[in-house]
Amino acid sequence: MYWLNQILSHLAGYVRHLVHLSAHPEARWSVFRQRFAVQLVTGLVLAGDVMFSAIVRRMPKNEVAVRHRYKVLNRMLGEIDLVTVAAQQTAELGRRVPEGAVIAVDLSDITKAYAKAMPNLAAVRDGSTGEIGKGYGLATAVVVDPEQERRAVPLPLMFEVFSTTEEDFKSQPAIWLDMLRRICAGTKAGTFAIDREGDNGRILRLLLAEKRHFVVRLQVHENSRHLVFDENARARVRDLWEGARFYGELEATRLLNDGKRGAYRARYGSRPVRLPGHEQQLWMCVFKTDEHHNPMVLLTTHKADTPAAVARVLGMYFARWSVEETHRFAKQEFKLENIRALTWNRLQNLVAAVWIAIGAIATFVQRPNAEAALRTFEVLSQRIIKPLKVGQFWGYAIVDGIRAVVPSAHRLLALIPGIWVPPPPDRQPSLFGPRA
Repeated sequence: MYWLNQILSHLAGYVRHLVHLSAHPEARWSVFRQRFAVQLVTGLVLAGDVMFSAIVRRMPKNEVAVRHRYKVLNRMLGEIDLVTVAAQQTAELGRRVPEGAVIAVDLSDITKAYAKAMPNLAAVRDGSTGEIGKGYGLATAVVVDPEQERRAVPLPLMFEVFSTTEEDFKSQPAIWLDMLRRICAGTKAGTFAIDREGDNGRILRLLLAEKRHFVVRLQVHENSRHLVFDENARARVRDLWEGARFYGELEATRLLNDGKRGAYRARYGSRPVRLPGHEQQLWMCVFKTDEHHNPMVLLTTHKADTPAAVARVLGMYFARWSVEETHRFAKQEFKLENIRALTWNRLQNLVAAVWIAIGAIATFVQRPNAEAALRTFEVLSQRIIKPLKVGQFWGYAIVDGIRAVVPSAHRLLALIPGIWVPPPPDRQPSLFGPRA
């Protein structure tokens, strides 16, 4: 029970810290609302579901009826603003980004195939099936160390929901630019790793103007972008990659869609290039396999004139899969696609609460003595009997271990400071009632 007490106390303190940093006179974060924010995020971790009924039913039993707690949660979720609290998390975690880290940026989706009355439903492409359905977009950015064999839990810099039917929605490239501007403002180090969506002139120019390192995958087709090579010669990526200096063949491992690792063998090489209209020296890294007609071409600011440097660029790009793992983690362990809300503010607050919960878990596993806690949660979650898949991070073991202990630890949970403290008699009852 010691580690359960430690992680839940850390969770409560983490949320209170973010609320305190984001509070301003207009926010009107009363004591009751601060306590509600802690209870909501803690309830999400314990329930493993964003549905209101699941959150309130996993709390310790007390004299407050489930129906009342449900109503309080619904009402309070519409009154507070957790999005600004989660944005404060971006600033806090951005200061922790080390020089050699990779900032993986991507968009995902929340699919709601059967929803009819939810706000701002829009057409989205389901990433798991490839089909077009109804739902929302997710703008996500995480920080990961590509040198670590086991990536505990990536630091979640951004995890925001958006919809193409919002009044202030401009375009998907505008979402990318807004994400990158905010991350650049909150971080001073790290290499951006972006898939083919980053092969956009405005995105590349922004990163160059901000003087940030990046690894971006380029499109390779007949209308691919022009690059400048040698002195002032220009050619499309489709015609330019064959002129790279190839160093031989390498073998690497990469994460696959099912969370496992697969072998990746390719001929690899590089050549110096520039963007038209820019003087900064860039490098085009080429990886050609026999399985695909077109190669994988990466554009980077890192000097890649040796075999080791080119292999390092490939490792940075493969680290981008950590953002995909974060999407999967949120959807599996918090059942994010179960989200239901009748107002846009409530829906945004629920997604922000999941984001804060993942941030709390990520910062907990970075503590100096976290290895002992991780081993304990691995045993509690039966991950020894059912081992973690290769490539999955420790978040699954942590949350499963917490939920394995919680049913028999209600008395302990009631004693954790700042979570179920009874309110003064003249104040409104707490969401989960007084101490059990």
